Amino acid sequence: MWSSSGSMCNPNGERGRRYYALDVLRGLSIVLMVFYHWGYDLALYGLIPAWVLYNPLLDALQLLFASVFVAISGASSTFSHSNVRRGLRILACALVVSAVTFWFDPQEAIRFGILHFLGTAALFYALLAPVLRRFPPNPVLCLVLFFLTRALTQPYYQVHGLWWLGFRRPEFSSADYYPLLPWFFMYLFGVWLGEVVKRGKMPSWFYRVRLPFLEKVGSHTLIVYLLHQPVCMGLTLLLVKLCGQ
Repeated sequence: MWSSSGSMCNPNGERGRRYYALDVLRGLSIVLMVFYHWGYDLALYGLIPAWVLYNPLLDALQLLFASVFVAISGASSTFSHSNVRRGLRILACALVVSAVTFWFDPQEAIRFGILHFLGTAALFYALLAPVLRRFPPNPVLCLVLFFLTRALTQPYYQVHGLWWLGFRRPEFSSADYYPLLPWFFMYLFGVWLGEVVKRGKMPSWFYRVRLPFLEKVGSHTLIVYLLHQPVCMGLTLLLVKLCGQ
């Protein structure tokens, strides 16, 4: 459930207990995401070479921290009192992001980004929860299906209206793109992880770890996400002016 602080997911299990490691992991992943997006802005304005941002190593790291973020969101859904309400709130924010980016640059508008995915995934989880309680996700199968279906997001389908699922036409564009395939499988991996956390099956250090800064960031991910791009773009434009470009 969304906390009063505005975080996307509240990693609370038993009443009064909070699994801070989930906040730490989510905080770390969104901090890395912010730097990645700022790097994109810097490369866009020629402040850093494009190859710094576009290389196999950074692509792998981007996939890693995005996967961690989605998995932790899936884990947190197992603690939510109302995934329907949480999903609708995230989707409302996603629509605002789409509207703002479309106004700023229609060619690079966010049509189905991370917020669209998380909101939709929360609603799907709420719908599938009775089935998943009887047949819990298999973590190995989820990871295998995630990597197998990643190829589906390539833009070579001549179909309309299925970009949210992962089937996009060559002309489709979205500055941020997280379709249900393959990402819902990573979300289900997180659902499995959440159940493991609740049963106390994680290593003992997991339940003791405390990193206050990342905990704070991780418990305010929605606010960080909504504000990071305007801040990054503002800093980039300031550097452009200072550098005389």
